[in-house]
Amino acid sequence: MSTESIERKILRQLVGGTIRSGAEARHADLCINFSDWQWHQGVALHGLMKAHAVLGDAASLEFVQKWVDRKLAAGERPKSINTTAPVLAIAELHELSPQPAYREVCDEYAQWCLEQAPRLPDGTFEHSCTENQYPMQVWADTLFMGCIFLAKWGLTSGDERHTQEAVRQFTSHYHYLQDEPSGLIFHGYDGFSQTRKGVLWGRGNGWFTVASAEVLEMLPAGSPEQAVLLGNFRRHLDGVLATQDSSGAWHTVMNDPSTYLEMSATAAFAAGLRWAGHQTWGEARHRTAAERAYAALTERISPAGEVIEASGGTPVMPAAAAYNAIPFAVTGFSQGLAMLAFSHRSGAGSEHGNRLLEVAGAR
Repeated sequence: MSTESIERKILRQLVGGTIRSGAEARHADLCINFSDWQWHQGVALHGLMKAHAVLGDAASLEFVQKWVDRKLAAGERPKSINTTAPVLAIAELHELSPQPAYREVCDEYAQWCLEQAPRLPDGTFEHSCTENQYPMQVWADTLFMGCIFLAKWGLTSGDERHTQEAVRQFTSHYHYLQDEPSGLIFHGYDGFSQTRKGVLWGRGNGWFTVASAEVLEMLPAGSPEQAVLLGNFRRHLDGVLATQDSSGAWHTVMNDPSTYLEMSATAAFAAGLRWAGHQTWGEARHRTAAERAYAALTERISPAGEVIEASGGTPVMPAAAAYNAIPFAVTGFSQGLAMLAFSHRSGAGSEHGNRLLEVAGAR
């Protein structure tokens, strides 16, 4: 069996595990639940769209289309950085089949991001959501939830302001969140106290890695904007490589081996490292680390297509112990990140394929 068919099999399992019927009544931080318009759903929908681009299947695309059309018909359009996440899938639907309703909602959210999104005095987005308020706080999560969409819609609409805003946010977020010694980022920054908050959290760094890869792919090669983001991305990857566990996965607190290994971060790093490893500047160490990450991730995908040993929803917290106490959960966002990982398929090496074959055969 070829490497591609093994990856496609895993991706199909993940799609099936994500779109299964019967959403649970618990908060989406702890389960797969498509009842709301929130960031959880946005990550899952983006993963499904990426899976469809690889598989060409009807199931994932139909699920996203029905979800979007149902929500738009109901008039559900809450505004925040977090609730911008589902609009990325709408922009992707519009690319496949342009619709006035899709363009309208994308224009609406892009304009909100440019003109109304809460910001620090220098223009950096606050991490805004509809359930809680985080004034003057910068979070790693924001880049995935709002800025991939802005970059994509800038390309689709031809309005460079959106793409430029996305680049600006990646630059300022890395400035505020960067841990100088490692190149990794803290979970948050508080503008009132002018201090970094939280820890070097795995999934937060994963948001940065995979979002950077997606936006870098959209920017013109050799442009000043790409050069700035690429420099930060490569420095960040140095920190990612330095903290990879011998198992191929990463700990939920990346520089604390006493914390548990966490699969949503591992999925995000697998995707980002795999993309990096096949760029002209990519190195063997990026490709090797990606292969090890995919092998570790594959071992933690159940036959039902569920990512196990991924942490539930996680706010900025004071210490490593609090992050380590977050329970594992099968969620839309962990499923979405795993689908992204297995959709980043370009240039898979033979060692990676052989390892996937061994794991798939053992399940």
